Amino acid sequence: MLDRLDDARCICSNSTSARLKLSLGATALYDRFKPYIFSAKEVRQGRGKPAPDVFLHAAEVFGVAPHEAVVVEDSVHGAQGAVAAGMRVIGFTGASHSWPGHADALTEAGVETVVRRLADVAPVIEAMKVWGGFEA
Repeated sequence: MLDRLDDARCICSNSTSARLKLSLGATALYDRFKPYIFSAKEVRQGRGKPAPDVFLHAAEVFGVAPHEAVVVEDSVHGAQGAVAAGMRVIGFTGASHSWPGHADALTEAGVETVVRRLADVAPVIEAMKVWGGFEA
């Protein structure tokens, strides 16, 4: 998925920076995102998702208006936070921690659409650019 996306990207998480470095390092993803790895506990007032703070912080770092950002989110709290930040949100249900009804819960949290496969993320983002709502 990352190889198919040309746009700037980051990680916004409720995990600590230390835990993010460990888990992203173990999956060889740390270097694909650094230095744009943001821990909600370590930005602004330290409020975790569903507060929009970590998403708003990321938008500021990138110099992007929130409505021009797309978030891929697998948690209801994260989806709520990204929606509250005014961002467009794609729900993701392809992880091992997904459950029956997960897509419905993400939809109720305000995501625009839900994908089950990472391979579907890039085409959905391209479609969102056509649908409008933000500048590519």
